[in-house]
Amino acid sequence: MTHIAMAGLTTRQKYWLITGSVGPRPIALVTTLGKSGVCNAAPYSAFNYMGEDPPLFAIAVDHYGDESHRPGEVKDTLRNILDRQEFVVNMVDEAIVERAVKCGSDLPAEMSEAEAVGLSLTPSQSVAVPRVAEAPISWECRLYKVFEFSAQRSIVFGEIVSMHIRDELFDNEKLRVRVDRFDPVGRLGGPNYCRASERMRIQVPTYLPSVGVARE
Repeated sequence: MTHIAMAGLTTRQKYWLITGSVGPRPIALVTTLGKSGVCNAAPYSAFNYMGEDPPLFAIAVDHYGDESHRPGEVKDTLRNILDRQEFVVNMVDEAIVERAVKCGSDLPAEMSEAEAVGLSLTPSQSVAVPRVAEAPISWECRLYKVFEFSAQRSIVFGEIVSMHIRDELFDNEKLRVRVDRFDPVGRLGGPNYCRASERMRIQVPTYLPSVGVARE
């Protein structure tokens, strides 16, 4: 195997190596409100859930890079979250993935990415920020904490205060998501994505069945 030391590599080189190694990564299409009332939407694949009591997740948000006409600026997502302390995480499935990815363009702050790509915005219930109507699942969230670990990137910890789940994806009796009907898209390295159409079921065994019960 090839050994690569991180020391001495550029930021971009480390980015490609790390993001090419971790996949598929879930995609959060985050909607936020600017001070002018414009709803911003941006996709993030440096994203995952962190716990359930309280129900927390984390998203890493960087500044605009040299590929943008806004290099070095704080991204609208982070600025809006800090201003309003709330936002919505919209999950991305096959039906909306192309439009969600296009939301990653560096549009001016006064333009709504969701509207530009043809996604519909609809009111949330617990927060003032709209959610994406076409999203299969949306989390209404409040800011929990921001960890500013570098000059170019911050980790946003959010708390889920309520959820919207498409009816056919929700098992009301078990209070669960019907994962067999949910078709999320995962991010790989670069502009590469994968479907979740092929599944396999593997349960974790319990060491002492007489004491513990394996999770379904």
